[in-house]
Amino acid sequence: MALTGLKISEETYLTCLTHALSTETEEIMGLLLGDIEYLEDGSAVAMVWWAAPQTRSDRRKDRVETNPEQLAAATAQAEISSL
Repeated sequence: MALTGLKISEETYLTCLTHALSTETEEIMGLLLGDIEYLEDGSAVAMVWWAAPQTRSDRRKDRVETNPEQLAAATAQAEISSL
């Protein structure tokens, strides 16, 4: 089934926007958490309700990497949030 839409909470959108505006010269990265809602017409919509911005651990222009500690902390928070 194909994803046909995306809904994102205002707080999550603002978190992503703030992170995106934090730099003008580097890529940004982060994790999004949410659910898939299946509609009666057979379509599916992603419902994104949490964002965890990640800071770059490598400043080279051709790399976007995060450190394992940040990823582990975000993953633990995601598991708690999804309960």
